[in-house]
Amino acid sequence: MSGARPALLQTHRPLWKDRACDFLADSGSSRAEYLQAIEQAGFTHWSVSYNQWTSGPERTAAALAENFWSAAQKTRWRDGAEVTEQHAGIRHTVAGSEFAFPLAVARWKKDDEMFWRHAFVAHDPRRADAGAIMARHRLKGGKEQLFKEVLRGLDLHHPPCESLVANRMFYAIAALAYNLMKAVQLLCLPDQCQSWTVPTLLKQMVRLPATLVRHARRLVARVEVAASWLDWWRSWEARWWRAGAVATPAPSG
Repeated sequence: MSGARPALLQTHRPLWKDRACDFLADSGSSRAEYLQAIEQAGFTHWSVSYNQWTSGPERTAAALAENFWSAAQKTRWRDGAEVTEQHAGIRHTVAGSEFAFPLAVARWKKDDEMFWRHAFVAHDPRRADAGAIMARHRLKGGKEQLFKEVLRGLDLHHPPCESLVANRMFYAIAALAYNLMKAVQLLCLPDQCQSWTVPTLLKQMVRLPATLVRHARRLVARVEVAASWLDWWRSWEARWWRAGAVATPAPSG
């Protein structure tokens, strides 16, 4: 995909021309020719993770005087670890290329560590606040988690058909199902259920144990519901089912 990116950017440039737009990408787009194509594509802002050829930037960052770094601040990672983090900006030119680009640098270490570790993000030259650039680029991870939830939760990693049109329909139906489940979660479920993942929603909302029986000449699904959920089910039924139901008399004779 990254190899085709320069041509794709050139072809689709009219889509974001004359409007505010951001481009955030992972390290697969960090080769010099890709960065140059991204810079020339006309984005308002762009940033790319740069973690494949870091020996040169690490030497540059290690040689920076202390006054080039932002004030040290404590940051807590997702695993609960607390680190000291600082930011700075440098410029870098890849060997064999004349294209130079700015890098936002973050360095961090835990209290019991002696040496700094570094992370780099290539970005557009219109911005200079390395800390803000790193924070904005990390938003990409949050968006990726949303895609991951859809793909893993609904098992959409592999298209089921050989036909591209059929696969498009398959993913359109899957997206509709995801949106409906999330809508019910946000609008109908209590606060303690808002952290449920897609598999949990499927288990609780779709894969319910039920028995089909005939009652008054109609096919009825009898669902086993835990006593703790009865109030929620009654509230949901009153709000969504009875309000939209149309009374149909049972057939006579």
